Amino acid sequence: MKETNTIKKSFIASSLTTSAGIFITKLIGLFYIVPFKAIVGQQDMIYYSAAFDYYTILLQICSAGIPFALAALVAKYLSKNDYKTVILVRILATSLLMVSGFVMAVLFIGFSGPLAARALGGISYSANELAAMQNSFVILAMALFLVSVLYSYRGYYQGAKEMQQYSLSQVIEQFVRVGFLLGAGWFVVYILHLPKIVYIYTAVGGTGVGAMVALLQFMNFDRKHFRDVQQKAKRQSTNSVAIKELIREFVMYVIPFLLSSILANSQVLVNTNFFVSVMEGLGMQHSQATMLLSIIQTNCDKLTSIPQVIGNGFAAGAVPFITVSLVHADWKGLRKSLEDCLGTVFFIVIPVCVSMAALSGPIYYIMYGAKELEYGQVALFWSSILAFGTTVTPVLLSILLSLKMRRHTLIYFLIGFLVKVVTFYPCCYLFGYSGAIISSILCEITFIALSIYKIQKTYPVRVKNMIIRLLKIIICCFAMNGIYVIVRWIGIDPTQYSRLLAIVLVGMIGSLGMGVYFASSELFRLPKSIFHRDLRGMFNRILRRGA
Repeated sequence: MKETNTIKKSFIASSLTTSAGIFITKLIGLFYIVPFKAIVGQQDMIYYSAAFDYYTILLQICSAGIPFALAALVAKYLSKNDYKTVILVRILATSLLMVSGFVMAVLFIGFSGPLAARALGGISYSANELAAMQNSFVILAMALFLVSVLYSYRGYYQGAKEMQQYSLSQVIEQFVRVGFLLGAGWFVVYILHLPKIVYIYTAVGGTGVGAMVALLQFMNFDRKHFRDVQQKAKRQSTNSVAIKELIREFVMYVIPFLLSSILANSQVLVNTNFFVSVMEGLGMQHSQATMLLSIIQTNCDKLTSIPQVIGNGFAAGAVPFITVSLVHADWKGLRKSLEDCLGTVFFIVIPVCVSMAALSGPIYYIMYGAKELEYGQVALFWSSILAFGTTVTPVLLSILLSLKMRRHTLIYFLIGFLVKVVTFYPCCYLFGYSGAIISSILCEITFIALSIYKIQKTYPVRVKNMIIRLLKIIICCFAMNGIYVIVRWIGIDPTQYSRLLAIVLVGMIGSLGMGVYFASSELFRLPKSIFHRDLRGMFNRILRRGA
């Protein structure tokens, strides 16, 4: 109980707990793709990846920032001991999520035909291909409603700072989804001997199964923990906030978050809708263009999702802590949360992204083999650089909206979207298929620069200290990269060995590089300035908790 309370009170501990849960889910998702792709084949992966591209966007639209608003308002009113309003906030959010999830599922089914045609690109597709893509969309639409309801539970307990349960539900959802995908898929292909496209339908359907199981687990947890809030609400003498005021507060969070989510996904929107047609216009075959799109948006995204777990964890953890500091005008606490948040994200994410870029060839080879290594290595190199931006962006989005900088958030995302649109074709023309990723990097850089500038101009964030830390991190990364350069110089190439041996080699090389990074960071006293203790103290604390 003591450890749980410590996690709930500590911003970094809370965010890292969330990141750990997300990391496990990403790890599960990372490794299932290898056997899945081996059965389906790269060419047919488009029916899976494109379906999830649209699903992700539609899920963000139908949730429309409601979980974010729910978390922020629950944190706000819990800090005021206004339990009646907390219950009212939850009822309102759950109702909105159920209705929006149902409506979006119906729309996804209704427009599955045109969306499928757009995802296939150009005119070089058959009626069977169109039907297969459309069926994937229809099956996945059914998960939209279930996941929307699941979000209502996560949003509430995020605001209550129950980040352990928040993370556990994600692990359960992913574990069940992947287990169903592999188990049911194996039965469909190897026992029933049905076509591979049926396996894809089964894999897509696993999303709904995972959401259902996670929802049942959350309902069981909720029965035990929400009762305390209900009892305190009965003893509360004051009335709840008026429903009109709560709706107004919801709208002030939901509308900016909805528009920001759409603009934040400009990379996926532009790539999904224009990559194939642009590449065909530049002389590429349709089959090769769809293969490259699948490599970029499925294979590389799976790998770059590893550093993104830190961003997602801190984005979730930032909401209740920053909201409470802002409500109570705790400027010292607010500054500490902001600096700890960005400092920790930079310290962890930058070396991971640099390592992935430096070892892009061996990493891609380990995960997907040598068949498309020529293309995958280049795509992963640029995707690893992009991963820094896609990790920091959700953190800044949560910070900006929690600080009520709604108008500026929309403007910055709109500017980033315009950068993506304007630079997409020129980058593809100049750099080939990797230009699609480079244009996304420019988009992310634009948003990050504008956001940090606005935050430091408005609130008491010590930007000079942040810049000094960032420069020290970059110097440490140069030292780390020196190891990778030496390895290449002496001729060690993991792609020339078996994938099993390559795992060992990459593990050793990566560990050596990260060892140099941490040793260099200790010389600069980075852990002390960010985590308020040196590396030895951090490791000793972890060991004590493990014991």
